[in-house]
Amino acid sequence: MQFGSLRFDRRGYTLGELLWVIVILGIITALAVPKLDWMKYRLNAEQRNISLQLSYAQRLAVSLQHNVQVTIDNTQKRLLVDEDSNNDGTYSSNERRRVIQLIEGLNFSKNGVADLPAPAPTNQVTIIVYRRDGSADQAGVIFMNTDRGVALGTNKDARALEVTRATGRAITYKYLNSVWVKGT
Repeated sequence: MQFGSLRFDRRGYTLGELLWVIVILGIITALAVPKLDWMKYRLNAEQRNISLQLSYAQRLAVSLQHNVQVTIDNTQKRLLVDEDSNNDGTYSSNERRRVIQLIEGLNFSKNGVADLPAPAPTNQVTIIVYRRDGSADQAGVIFMNTDRGVALGTNKDARALEVTRATGRAITYKYLNSVWVKGT
């Protein structure tokens, strides 16, 4: 046996090195997590979901060739999508209904925020009827906010969906620094 051929074969990391990495990651996490605003992420996700549901209702009206009524129920914080197969404007038990519940902590409140910039409509809609051709019965705005934004009287969490009458399309808005920003 030759003494010169003995070498330490060092593959991997020592326990001390792994502990230092874990400590550093813990410190970075402790500094970053309090700065995350989870409610804002939920609000953005719910705005996309409501926009998707409006687009689904529009496609449904075109494909089924009868009206589809979307009702915003702020008291129970939900969206109702009714397939109005007889086009009478009311929901009956033989017609299909989809209920989309808002995420906990969100609502359909305007909370005194300014109107969308012109030429956007200023009326807040509670019922939208999509017709067979995909158009909406009226133009209007659906406002969304967080419960904390309403309780504190701040509008930093305000979001809006503008529904265009001719196309039935929903355009998203976000309220930033007292100004509505389109498409965010």
